[in-house]
Amino acid sequence: MTNRRIFILNGCAGLAAATLGCMAWAEDRVALKEDEPLAKEFNYVIDAAKVDGHKFPDFKAGDRCSKCQIYEDGANDMGGCAIFPGKLVAAGGWCTSFG
Repeated sequence: MTNRRIFILNGCAGLAAATLGCMAWAEDRVALKEDEPLAKEFNYVIDAAKVDGHKFPDFKAGDRCSKCQIYEDGANDMGGCAIFPGKLVAAGGWCTSFG
């Protein structure tokens, strides 16, 4: 084979391995709990309907993680969030970094 073919085949194999590795990592993430230190720091709640609008005046009815710019869609109403790496947040949740 030519060097170009070997390069392309190795590149495809590497890309496939990276994709499978990311998929495996995504499955290893666990749900963020409200009592975890980072969750407390950002006032994360699993159910946005329980947010106290007086305590958090920036909160508006209808705000929730699934509408946030940094929310990553996932399965079972859970998704990723750059604020909480390695964790899954509830699509219906909310935190003070909502945007």
